[in-house]
Amino acid sequence: MKKIDTISMDYIKVDRKKSTRIENAPPDLYDPNKPRLGRRESEPHSNEVNYIYDVLTTNFPEYKTLWDLHHYFVGKKGPLKDKEIDIQFDISFFKNLDIPYTISSYDASKYSGKIPEMTINVLSKSTWRADLSENVEICRYLGIPVHVIYAPYMVTSKVYAPPFLRVFLLEEKGNYRQEELREVTLKEGKPLEEKNIIDVSKILPFRLGLMQLKKKHEGDLPLYRIIFIDPQEPRIFLTKFEKYKIEHEKKLLEAEKKAAEAEKKASELKEKLEKYRKKFGKIE
Repeated sequence: MKKIDTISMDYIKVDRKKSTRIENAPPDLYDPNKPRLGRRESEPHSNEVNYIYDVLTTNFPEYKTLWDLHHYFVGKKGPLKDKEIDIQFDISFFKNLDIPYTISSYDASKYSGKIPEMTINVLSKSTWRADLSENVEICRYLGIPVHVIYAPYMVTSKVYAPPFLRVFLLEEKGNYRQEELREVTLKEGKPLEEKNIIDVSKILPFRLGLMQLKKKHEGDLPLYRIIFIDPQEPRIFLTKFEKYKIEHEKKLLEAEKKAAEAEKKASELKEKLEKYRKKFGKIE
C-alpha cells in the first residue's frame, strides 16, 4: 500500500469541460453539463456498480446506499461557496439518512444538507480524467470524508493501469490524504493478502481491497473488483446471493448429517431386532 502526499489546489473552475490535470490523453468524450441517464458504459462497469450496491445494502442496512444518481449540493466554502453543484456518483454511502422511498436524484437541500460518508466512482473510458482530477476537488470542497476511485479493467492511460485503487481521506484541515493500491489483495479463489488493504475502518465499517477476477474482458484483459473486508478478520463481505448460497449449503450439510445419523440409528435398531429374532424366534 502506497501513501501519497496531500492534494492541494489554489483554485478550481467548476464548469470547465476538460481537465488539465491529465496530460497526453485525448479529450473527454462527454459534456459534463449535459444530463445523462447513467455511466454504465460496459459490462464490467455495470457489473461492478451492481456488485458494490448489493454488498453494501446486504451487509450494512443501517446505512443508506444510493447508486448511479445525480447529486445536488450547494457549496459552503472555497471556490464552490454558494454555487450549485451537480455531480454524479456510481455509489454514495450515507450514515443516519432515512429515505423510505425511491428517488430520481439526491438533492441535499431536502435532507438538511446531508453529505455521504463515502462516494465511489468506477472509472470508465469517457469519465476517468474528470474522476481523477476535478471531481476529486469537488468532493474535497464538499467535505466528503472518503472518496474512492478504481479501474475495473484497462480504461485509462498507462499511468493509471489496473490494478489501481485510490482512496481520498479527508483530514482536519480539509485537505485530502491519498492512499492507493497497485497490487491485488487477492486473486479470486486464492488466499487474501492482508498487507494489500486500505484501512478506512476508523470512519466506515470495513476495509478496502482489490480482487482480480477469473473472468476476462474482451478476450484477455484482466478484470478487477473492489472488495469490502471485515475490520477485524480477513473475511470479505458477501452479496445477498453469496450469503444465501452459503446458508443453503450449510443447511444442506446439516440435513445430510441428520439423515446419516437417522440411517445409522435405523441400522442399529435393525441389528438389535435381528438379534432378538435369533434369540427368541419370530414374533407372531
